[in-house]
Amino acid sequence: MSDDIDRKSRAPRTSSGSRGLVQGRALWLATHRYIGFVAGAVFVVIGLSGSLLAFRVEIDEFLNKDLFVPTHYTLGGERASVDRIIETSRSAAPEDAAPVWMHFPKSDGGYFDVIYSTRESEGRAKAYQIVVDPVTAAVKGARLIVDDGNHFAEPLAVLLIHLHSALLLGENGATLVGFVGLFLLLSLTTGVYLWWPRNGRWRQAFQIKRGASAERLTLDLHKTTGVYVVAIFAVMIFSGLYLTFGAQVTALVDLFSPVHTHRLQKQTSASADGRPSIGAEAAVAAVDRLFPDGRLMSLSLPEAPESVFVVGKRADDEVNVSEPRRQAAVDRYSGQILAIEDPHRFTAGEKFLEWQFPLHSGEAFGDLGRAAVALLGVAPALLYITGLARWLQKRRARARDNV
Repeated sequence: MSDDIDRKSRAPRTSSGSRGLVQGRALWLATHRYIGFVAGAVFVVIGLSGSLLAFRVEIDEFLNKDLFVPTHYTLGGERASVDRIIETSRSAAPEDAAPVWMHFPKSDGGYFDVIYSTRESEGRAKAYQIVVDPVTAAVKGARLIVDDGNHFAEPLAVLLIHLHSALLLGENGATLVGFVGLFLLLSLTTGVYLWWPRNGRWRQAFQIKRGASAERLTLDLHKTTGVYVVAIFAVMIFSGLYLTFGAQVTALVDLFSPVHTHRLQKQTSASADGRPSIGAEAAVAAVDRLFPDGRLMSLSLPEAPESVFVVGKRADDEVNVSEPRRQAAVDRYSGQILAIEDPHRFTAGEKFLEWQFPLHSGEAFGDLGRAAVALLGVAPALLYITGLARWLQKRRARARDNV
């Protein structure tokens, strides 16, 4: 965060201990600088895209008003059966696509959306969103939402997700973003080390000097911005690492507290033995009875004969808002509840992981939290610009000294 040590490092030293300290700080400064130049540039893209993603649903609905037309549905009121919703949605989906997921209306005037997936001969995955009226079951519209081969064919909100999480580079991009996050944690550590006021002037360390030169103002903006957001950045980066390296982070947390979540999709239905599927509505009804409180929000549909229904019904006090963590897997032939994930029964480790996405998106603290995340996303750009400007100022100063 702070590179004002350079002036001090050029001053004459007589003590070997002092020389070692100066050399050590110079090494930390170089580490901070070069990580900032490379990983910081990626962080700017991630931050700015994250600012927009904090309100991705509102942005998407605003840009697609012709698709998301308000319905006459009242939350918790009468609706068409889920099976009918799925059946009518098929008319708007590609012939070779299969329904894999659906969302329930989120509010009065809301809608069902059924997600279909397909994979082309060359392995290119696509997903389509079919919007359905919850009362009449009439199809309101359809669109392509995911195209692995051409992200620019996707809606802006989905494009931003792929930019934020993988720089539009697929799995390799996601891995790159994950390692950038690890380097950024190191950058934060070096920044705090360089900023630390060893002269005891703590008030000055947290302030921007009034009437200072352009060079001093640039430095103060860089270091004070960094120190005020460092703790929040650490939380955001760690939660991003969890979203990228979920299995690895989960295994790490499991060393301290047992983690048994993320196993519902691994459940399998018993052999059909000639029995037909119970249907999606019956699976939803079973989970509705299991969890009398809360609101139905999502349904994962079985993609193979042995697959299960997974129904998400958000608890009223659940920290996750957009996607529920309270879910149940239902056997598609018998209707038996096979497994449950309930935040009220989570271990400490599971609770810790449950909070990661809501913290990352800001939804853990409602609209105010999302607004804070949107504002925070601008900070990496400010840090990058001021850090680059400070480096250029010092280069010019050194060039003048060498004339």
